[in-house]
Amino acid sequence: MKYTGVQCPVCFEVFDDSSDVVVCPECGTPHHRECYEKNGGCVNAAKHGGDFIWVSPIAPKEEEPAEKPKAADPIPVPSFITRDDVPKNGVIGEMKTDQMGNRHPEYREIRGNEKIGEFTVDDYAKVVDKNVPKFMPRFMMFDKTGRKVSWNWAAFLFGPFYLAYRKMYSAAILSFVLIFFIPLVFINEVTYFYKQSYDEYTKILTSDAYQSQEEMNEAIEEAQANLPTPPYALTAASYIETAVSILCALYANYLYKKHCEKVLKKAQGMPEEKRQKYIARHGGRSLLGIILVMLVLYVIMIAVGAVYSLIGSDLGTLLKKLINK
Repeated sequence: MKYTGVQCPVCFEVFDDSSDVVVCPECGTPHHRECYEKNGGCVNAAKHGGDFIWVSPIAPKEEEPAEKPKAADPIPVPSFITRDDVPKNGVIGEMKTDQMGNRHPEYREIRGNEKIGEFTVDDYAKVVDKNVPKFMPRFMMFDKTGRKVSWNWAAFLFGPFYLAYRKMYSAAILSFVLIFFIPLVFINEVTYFYKQSYDEYTKILTSDAYQSQEEMNEAIEEAQANLPTPPYALTAASYIETAVSILCALYANYLYKKHCEKVLKKAQGMPEEKRQKYIARHGGRSLLGIILVMLVLYVIMIAVGAVYSLIGSDLGTLLKKLINK
């Protein structure tokens, strides 16, 4: 009998081959016939009407599926190919060696309460305002290693304009002065070159003597051949401009860290509301700052031009006269 070894739920005696067993038609619970009649029905009657189905307590358990073999560990990708696990504002936690023997940095997330010098990451973030994940790892690297150099593509492409955009006005004006210093010193030569070039092209573009576009193109080529040689001041200025762009790219992040520190130090001790307004005014970005720096540069150029008008020459011409004496 299939219920042999199972207990009757009423008298708890074990069924054997000679037991008179009845089964509940609702849930399948087995009972001694006498116990079933004495109990007035199934002992599990209260569970009827639902999903209850009697299951033999001594029925063999279904075998669990064999554990699937583990897949072999993937071959680690060398760190110089990709690092998908780098957090957006990640900083190097420590160096580790992978299974291929390559050394690579393991990155961790920077927390807001971490210190960079005497201020927290959250303090710097209030000044930076935009692109915080870009600057915080660099600021922390400067603080921990003492280095001052890192690359900033925006500063390389836009040079002094980028410095002014980030409200580093002194550095922006100095960069512009370096770029325009030699052209201002030799402004007579530069002005003469551009005036001659302008006159040559104006003659061609305003003339009615050309019968076709081909004739005009030939005249333009001839004018280009007759243009005066660009002065050394313009050539030197182009080299200086390239050098300034590279220096801006290398040191802009460090200069910006120092700018943020300066703002935070001046804001120390202020009432909270006043402190927040000061940081908002001197931190973040400013398109207006670019215009203001250009106005300052324009004023400087006007002042230099006024001085040259008074002395009747530029500084470059005076220096040449002194050297030739």
